[in-house]
Amino acid sequence: DPVATAKKRIRLPIDLTQLFRRYFINTLFDSTFVVLAIVSAAIVAPETNIPFTLGTLAAACLAIGISTGLSVYEAERVETEIRMAKLERAMLTDLQDTDVHRSLRAHRALVSLVNFAAPLAVFAITSIPFVLHLVGGWPGLADAAQASIALAIILVFVSGYALGRLLGGNPLRQGLRMTIAALATFIVLVLVQTYVL
Repeated sequence: DPVATAKKRIRLPIDLTQLFRRYFINTLFDSTFVVLAIVSAAIVAPETNIPFTLGTLAAACLAIGISTGLSVYEAERVETEIRMAKLERAMLTDLQDTDVHRSLRAHRALVSLVNFAAPLAVFAITSIPFVLHLVGGWPGLADAAQASIALAIILVFVSGYALGRLLGGNPLRQGLRMTIAALATFIVLVLVQTYVL
């Protein structure tokens, strides 16, 4: 039975390490840098409107999640069709509605979900100081913005550290390198918004 043979020979595990490395980390970095841009604008603004800042952060992260989720889903869909076509030509049989096909579809859905979830996780973490300020008046407005930036930087470091461990390199060096890049980006954004815009 060709289909039974395919099930035995073709291994299609959902590699969580690869998902984390290739998709979650990349989308998390993109989202965190967008958050840095928005919060840096809030810091240099004469009067910071917290609800507006939170709304902007939520909208930006949601847009990134939807955009990356859909684009990755479509890209994976095309790759799935190409892979299925090659397998079917090689085996001279239809693999629709088999374990092979279902595994590829499950992988595609999970990759899309990971890309969608990463920006939402960034928003959930970096918005905490602003939410606390709105609810309880603590921390102060300036402290809330600075805490949000600190949380974003910590996210970058933790992700870089985890990535370094996954790649088998020096996790501390990887985390610090990405943290320096995030800090440099933040400084440039503040300078641009203070002296250029």
